Amino acid sequence: MIDYADITAAIKAILIANLDSTYLIVRNEERNVNPNLPQRKGKLINISRGPVSYNAYTLGNTPWLVTIRPKIEIQVSSMISGEDAEDKLQDAEKAVLNVLTANKKLSDTVAMTNGYEIEYEYNQNEQIYHHASIITLICESRA
Repeated sequence: MIDYADITAAIKAILIANLDSTYLIVRNEERNVNPNLPQRKGKLINISRGPVSYNAYTLGNTPWLVTIRPKIEIQVSSMISGEDAEDKLQDAEKAVLNVLTANKKLSDTVAMTNGYEIEYEYNQNEQIYHHASIITLICESRA
């Protein structure tokens, strides 16, 4: 069986090693709903577990093909405009995806990252534009 904690810890370590200090990177924290936090801290990234699927796989000594879907949520905010928040979010998203697609085995915690899905959220609160990108990696491993 897989150890999901190893996977989320590897993602955090990879991002910390490759992104600049304007990112606050946390793992399995409560979801932030405060639009002021990204404004004060820069860009907030929270790494968490997503679904895991085990499917029978009869070739070789590893009987299971495992699909693992860790989530990386990026949050930014802007007091200027929604457009500024979107630009910040896109820059952060590109940086995160460039780092993760360059390390498709996530420091050898998975066999391969096969793709990803992205969902977006937009909120405005007290003249602060709060945007989020939720990236779900689609990884596989054998267990």
